[in-house]
Amino acid sequence: MGRMQICAALAAAGIAGALVAGPAAARELIYSSYAGPKHAVNELALPPWFKAVAEKTGGEVEWKLVTGGQLLSGRDTVAGVGEGIADAGLVVPTYNPAALPAIATIYSTLVFGDDVVATGGAALETLLLDCPACKSELKKNNAVAIAGYGATPFKLMCRKPVATLADLKGKKVRVSGSGVPMMEMAGATPVAMNPAEGTPAMERGTIDCVLGSINWMDSYGYRDVVTAILDVPMGMMGPVMTGYINRDTWDGLSREQKQALLDGAPELDARGTLDAYYGVDQEVLESLKGSDVKMYPGGKDFDAMLETFRAKLREITITDMKKLGLADPGAVIDAYEKNLEKWRKLSPEIGLDVDKFTAALKREIYDKIDVDDL
Repeated sequence: MGRMQICAALAAAGIAGALVAGPAAARELIYSSYAGPKHAVNELALPPWFKAVAEKTGGEVEWKLVTGGQLLSGRDTVAGVGEGIADAGLVVPTYNPAALPAIATIYSTLVFGDDVVATGGAALETLLLDCPACKSELKKNNAVAIAGYGATPFKLMCRKPVATLADLKGKKVRVSGSGVPMMEMAGATPVAMNPAEGTPAMERGTIDCVLGSINWMDSYGYRDVVTAILDVPMGMMGPVMTGYINRDTWDGLSREQKQALLDGAPELDARGTLDAYYGVDQEVLESLKGSDVKMYPGGKDFDAMLETFRAKLREITITDMKKLGLADPGAVIDAYEKNLEKWRKLSPEIGLDVDKFTAALKREIYDKIDVDDL
């Protein structure tokens, strides 16, 4: 199902709006998303979760979605949610690696290939079940995490053609996480900013390229400034936490209300990965056929650079996270890699089916979580 079809279906079901209607006595929770209102996660993944929570709580809990960084920027969300400025928010862990080094370790362990289901499932299982350090740092930040998605393979999208590794040298690239040492290895200059900031920066010429998922062409408006895409997958990242919740807010909910939030999380995860990312990627790629945006295939020079980078990634990640105070980053990586093996075996049966992915996430992860133990 395409993005327009999904949006139409959500609208018909009455769940496309930012605020789910309910009784006057309902508790309204504020969700801050630094991404714009047209970002696919804000359109396709979050509204069904908000609706499910309202229905399962009998209208006692409602969500109001505040988009475009109006309340909190991407880098301010961890602190802002912890302080109660928002009840929940969209969190990329590498925007605040000093606060979330264990979760940033998962996110920084790039997964190569295109199995978004395996990557998304493994990242979530590691975060929610197999990472004591993650749980500890969430408590330190006065937060609870219950949901997230895996991004599709990152690729270079540029103002001007980048066809060879030599073309990339000296270019200023918007990037985060493990993309930073990767771009440094490639001879480019990493620039730290969130994806929404990258669009005007590219238009002004402040940056030359952005490393991100193809759906960003629409979700962040890069279609207006990008003329060339390097069709070389440079790793998948996750989890981007969609269910990052203030701990005081969480503790103030009844057990039944907490369970309602958790029960809707598997579908939120699946929609984020498959509808908002994979599905929109495919739509964007189809729409680019015959457009002025040119796709460049890369070559052996990029293959060699990426092979060298992959061989060094574990060492780089461990070194970086130890500097941030994480005692044993290797244990987090080991847990993630073990879960990747498991989810790669589950992935073929799941395919790209949201319902099957939702069921697998529930069975393998969420059925093992006690809401009172988060």
